[in-house]
Amino acid sequence: MQVVDNLLPNLFFNKLKNIFDKNQFNWFWNDKTASGKDGDLDNHFMFTHMLWDADEGKTSPHFETFEPILYFLDNHSPVKGLLRMKLNLYTNQNKKIYHAKHVDFTNQDTGKPLENTTNTVLNFTDCNGGTIIDNKEYPSKANQALIFSNDLIHQGIVQTDVPIRIMLNIATSNEKK
Repeated sequence: MQVVDNLLPNLFFNKLKNIFDKNQFNWFWNDKTASGKDGDLDNHFMFTHMLWDADEGKTSPHFETFEPILYFLDNHSPVKGLLRMKLNLYTNQNKKIYHAKHVDFTNQDTGKPLENTTNTVLNFTDCNGGTIIDNKEYPSKANQALIFSNDLIHQGIVQTDVPIRIMLNIATSNEKK
């Protein structure tokens, strides 16, 4: 588990944040925040914007704008392959909501966490929402990255002090395919 403050240079971070601030970004409704082998793990909602998916490749015209993040991430955790790059937007619901505990990627045959996989949460918002990883809570701090092994159970927390919380979820492979 690594906590990296100021993962991105301020100029680049602010350029990305400005995309959200100008409301020129499409968000898509998700009626669940996590799913597992047996289906949905909770009935909470969020908005997402998928930038890259291992099965589909580039899924957004914004992918190239966010792709350089991988080079900065590689300085802290080897990036051998990209599995997913997804933006999450949580709306303030006037109460703290704890999403389901989960791992992001599992082996389809065994249901166990996919090995040689690293997850990164990059926050774009300072707020009282955050992420719990392996039972430790990390408040959302803008331009802070949480880098952790895919086998660590984690969950998101919806904020109550700002209208929206935006974070980028990146899953990378640690070995060449």
